[in-house]
Amino acid sequence: MVWFHCTYLHRPLTSMTLPIEQNGALQAADGTQLYYRQWRHPQPRGAVVMVHGLGEHSGRYTQLALLFYEAGLSVRMHDQRGHGHSGGARGSLRHSDDYLADLKLIVDDFSRHTQQVPFLFGHSMGGLVATRFACSGVAELRGLLLSSPALAIRLSGFQRRLLALSTCIAPGLALPTGLPAQKVSHDEQIVQAARSDTLNHGRVSARVINFMLTSMAQVQAQASSFRLPLLMQVAGDDAFVDPEGSRAFFAQVPDIDKSFCYYQDAYHEIFNESPAYRWPAQQDLKSWLVAHMK
Repeated sequence: MVWFHCTYLHRPLTSMTLPIEQNGALQAADGTQLYYRQWRHPQPRGAVVMVHGLGEHSGRYTQLALLFYEAGLSVRMHDQRGHGHSGGARGSLRHSDDYLADLKLIVDDFSRHTQQVPFLFGHSMGGLVATRFACSGVAELRGLLLSSPALAIRLSGFQRRLLALSTCIAPGLALPTGLPAQKVSHDEQIVQAARSDTLNHGRVSARVINFMLTSMAQVQAQASSFRLPLLMQVAGDDAFVDPEGSRAFFAQVPDIDKSFCYYQDAYHEIFNESPAYRWPAQQDLKSWLVAHMK
């Protein structure tokens, strides 16, 4: 099944509230503590693991967790290392495969406790991590859901020269990203909340950027062998990632069960957007889940 066009129904989520949030931590192989929050559904029809983007944390996605929970899913999302409440240098890595190894630990533990094969959701850099993880086949997944995934980024000639220099001199040193915070959402309250959130850091190291560039090349090369159900929801006016990376990946994935929703004027964080953009994205996600949870 292939969906190229999405129906936009402008209505908000219901008034249902999440149960009490459960918090915990797992220890990665190198001793780094990985904080997570989760909501276990009393009558689960499935499970989902969510992966946040660069410089932010899982606490920014509780409304989206509610959408998954309403659909009957138990939900877990962790703060990636170097982010939020998790350990590690802010915006940096020790080894190039840290994010992937951490995600496997999170997914395997959640699968074991819920006795469910989970869906995997990722936003922005988290979408790239989720895509590479799904392509690797290291864990069983029910499907892959992506929000403005970082499958391509724009780097100027100067930025590439600076990256090469940083890679040689201080690959683990995180510097300010310089990304425009005002372009995360059309909702000014969301923008101000992101700016004032002390758990957001807006930093990135050369090691992280190189991980991203390598992962982008790998997932594009593996797209033609991708077989999981796929939903891609992509912002059209994105100042953080290049939407063409999503188009290229989607075009190469076989026409088995894939869906592409494109929001022409939406900013990067489609699920933290103003209602006019957020509600259509929420409805498209809900419709996809209904079709894939029968």
